[in-house]
Amino acid sequence: MLLLLLLAPVDWIVMSVLVCAELVGRLWKLISPLQVPSFPLCRHDCSFVIVSWHGKSSLAQSLPALLQAARVHGGDHEVIVVLDHESNDGTRDLLQKSFPEVTLLQAQTSLYFGAATRLGIQKATRDIVVLINNDTIVDEDFLAPLLKAFEDPAVFGAASQVRASSAQARETGKTRAYFKGGDIVWAQEGILTVEDSQDYCPVSWLHRGAMALDRRKYLWLLGLDDLYDPGYFENADLSHRAWKVGWKCLLALNSRVSHEHQFKVPRGGEEFIHLIVRRNAYVFFWKNIDDVPMLMKHCLTSVSRRMRRARASGIGEPVEMRSLLAALKRLPVILRRRLFAARSAIRTDREIFALVTQRQQGSNILSGQFEAEAAK
Repeated sequence: MLLLLLLAPVDWIVMSVLVCAELVGRLWKLISPLQVPSFPLCRHDCSFVIVSWHGKSSLAQSLPALLQAARVHGGDHEVIVVLDHESNDGTRDLLQKSFPEVTLLQAQTSLYFGAATRLGIQKATRDIVVLINNDTIVDEDFLAPLLKAFEDPAVFGAASQVRASSAQARETGKTRAYFKGGDIVWAQEGILTVEDSQDYCPVSWLHRGAMALDRRKYLWLLGLDDLYDPGYFENADLSHRAWKVGWKCLLALNSRVSHEHQFKVPRGGEEFIHLIVRRNAYVFFWKNIDDVPMLMKHCLTSVSRRMRRARASGIGEPVEMRSLLAALKRLPVILRRRLFAARSAIRTDREIFALVTQRQQGSNILSGQFEAEAAK
């Protein structure tokens, strides 16, 4: 643990840099504010984007339900499947023979989730892009309540409620982020009984299982940030940026899907996943949080949190140290993007947390989102 203690001066330097960057960002906003544009209401035609890596069996189950839902809803929709360069399990043959109406986009290099998703959205042509995991089974009527959210011009995106596919499943789509103990707690909460009669509720981030985005607003925000590649936190980052410029992220409570969680350990193994999750947690905080007291508390308490994680998770000091160093390598880019985002910020982090995370009596925290994913 001595090595982790020796990182304390690094945290203090990062804190000083971030506080200075925040003050510069606020000054830049006063001198040269960036106006958030208004967009006309979306047409309700969708581009469905699915990323697949060795996912033949998952697509064989999920695509028929999605295509049927699109037919039942009606409209001029398109389905795009982004196939990883190294996906050689027969997915291409399945799509060409059984689903000729699907547009197949073969990546020319090996991509992870974030880069493959950006590639699919680049190919999309409709106002609304619906990102769906290849192991998500949609209900036949899931689309109408999802798209109805976009009748509000302030909506950036809406996600479907996730139905438990097993007794152990803890995903609902009702995402909440809390600032606690110097860090952000990421959680999914149970759907309250009183919410059964509601159409929508605000969420901290749009989950990857099934989420619809206004493509024009997505492009104005410059899309999913490649700082998080290969994955994890990129959708939380995008959603937080949308909240910050005055838009909304909602859970469509009457749009329901089942997420089968056919999880595959990527190249690099489980230690690699833990490393990326921890690295990207640093990236998110350093890039997005503009509240100075939060920044200071986060940096001053980082050493103790690292030591607790190293003892509790069984990962040990090496991964904790490597994740911090990997985030530090990205700090120059983080600072540039932080300064640029400051010019268009309307809401503060405290306002976003207060707006989204108003706890109602009876709400249950079901999971720590990113920690749970890393532990799979």
